[in-house]
Amino acid sequence: MAPTSQQLTTEIDGRRLSFLAAGDEGPPVLLLHGFGADRLSWLLTQREVAGFGRTAALDLPGHGQSDREVGKGSIADFADLITQFLETRFEEPAHIVGHSLGGAIAIDLAHRRPDLVASLFLLAPAGVGGGIDPDFLAAVTEMETLEQATAVLGRLVTRSRLISPQMTTRALAQISQPGTRDALRKVAENLVDVHRDLAPAVGALAARPLPKAMVWGDSDTINPLAEDSAASLGAALHVVEGAGHLPHIEGNGEVNALLRAFLAEAGGTRP
Repeated sequence: MAPTSQQLTTEIDGRRLSFLAAGDEGPPVLLLHGFGADRLSWLLTQREVAGFGRTAALDLPGHGQSDREVGKGSIADFADLITQFLETRFEEPAHIVGHSLGGAIAIDLAHRRPDLVASLFLLAPAGVGGGIDPDFLAAVTEMETLEQATAVLGRLVTRSRLISPQMTTRALAQISQPGTRDALRKVAENLVDVHRDLAPAVGALAARPLPKAMVWGDSDTINPLAEDSAASLGAALHVVEGAGHLPHIEGNGEVNALLRAFLAEAGGTRP
């Protein structure tokens, strides 16, 4: 029987946050998406993880169905908001699964609030690797036509057929909502220097015994894999062959198996 799921909203600091909850029992798992995406990027992942624990796939501020107010748009601002979400949603430390922007937030959160984080499973996290391509960040906020959106989203993957017309249309509709472009521009400004800003957190986490794993596509051109990517964080590294910046979509079966095994070893009840 498939785990039940619910579309829910909560208010934190006067901001509405939308999230999809799935799974009725087990340890908490929070999924944080990447820049310009939303909780739906986790569809192939959450249905697997919901068999392990109580999951929440969150729309970050400025994304999806959450409020467009992002404050300064900094990683620290996001982490502070996620801190409050975890404190109100769960009663025990959560396993954090973060992609790109979501990975950077997870790193900052684990550094400043270790009491809230049981483990980190990161996919091409911003703040680690070769650095987020600023041209891509700008292109996301500037796309205005279906042709432009198709070209921008196509950079995320190695197999362009994965970017369906429906996906492109939806992405363009979201970016065109009032306040979205300005919100994402603030976030993009902070992502340009995220390596420098997160360096203390990355170094501190490398020395801690917190369970950590990192997944990267070998053909990622948005945040390319660097030789010291995993070592800098003290994390186990798995490279998905033939995948770009979305290994959890291009190699979903492989990544889901890795995630299930990781969560089980990090303190779960079953693989």
